[in-house]
Amino acid sequence: MKKLLAMLLTGAMVFGCQAVAFAEEAGFDEYELGVEGEQEVDFMTMSMVYFQPVDMAPAENATPKEGSDLHIEVDLTANENPYSFPVDGWVPYLSIDYVINDAETGEEVLTGSMMPMAASDGPHYGNNIALEEGEYNITLSIKSPAENGYLLHVDSETGVEADNFWEEPLTATWTGWNFVKEW
Repeated sequence: MKKLLAMLLTGAMVFGCQAVAFAEEAGFDEYELGVEGEQEVDFMTMSMVYFQPVDMAPAENATPKEGSDLHIEVDLTANENPYSFPVDGWVPYLSIDYVINDAETGEEVLTGSMMPMAASDGPHYGNNIALEEGEYNITLSIKSPAENGYLLHVDSETGVEADNFWEEPLTATWTGWNFVKEW
């Protein structure tokens, strides 16, 4: 068991280093979004970053990079949870909406949805958006996987600990995000 754990940790470290090297070789940097950094939201650990807009496929389901100013993404992993999502693994089937407000006035500037997607550094939720430089707050509303048809075994033989998913959206807010277009 110890050998397996050591191999998994080594693999994760190598993969992480490769993802950072890829980003550097690709000529872009990720910028943290807001002052909160990584947050615990119910059973998940979440962080947000942004960088230049990117091409995504299939194109008919994606927000084009043309006309967009940046790509925002939320990286999230499961902690111990009653739903049997693997600890430290990505949580699928979520619907995540965002609201961006002007940090000074509180005025709503932009709303939208984060889309599930994969990049060289793994799966995440993100989207290309158009946004003027300025200081913002962003709030995420994370809806239950049940809204996307994800089911739980609830029988006594194969069931998970939970008998249902959360009913009200989970929320997370990052404040004091000073968006400056670095590219």
